[in-house]
Amino acid sequence: MSATVLRAVDGDTLDVRDDTRGRLRVRLLGIDSPELHKPGWSVGCWGPEAARFAADTLTGQRIALVTDPGQDSHDRYGRTLAYVELADGRDFAVTAVAAGMARPYVYGGKPVSRYPEIMAAEEQARAAGRGLWGPPCNGNTQSTPL
Repeated sequence: MSATVLRAVDGDTLDVRDDTRGRLRVRLLGIDSPELHKPGWSVGCWGPEAARFAADTLTGQRIALVTDPGQDSHDRYGRTLAYVELADGRDFAVTAVAAGMARPYVYGGKPVSRYPEIMAAEEQARAAGRGLWGPPCNGNTQSTPL
């Protein structure tokens, strides 16, 4: 499925215009970025930077939305669950994790099929102290109730 990215809601959620289904909210499979818009919670350390990275990398870009046969197609909020592949074939989840903008995420104890690549990207980011793995967060991106 091809789409154009309209905007990054945060580091792991996008609004896109799908060529056949129209406007969709997409939650990226396999990653979690620090909280930015969770009502009643603080902004997570590195949340604004992760959202800016997604916006700078993806806004206006043509992408492919790729589902994972081992995962649901939608989450409990009605968002489409998909990988986002860039025009050059790169998986945005791997790119974001390698840059220290997100971490691997497993929902319901079922890792995504691309989990090994996402974990390898995290190991590289951690070792280099990139993004959320460096100061001031040093890996602590937890939001707290307000």
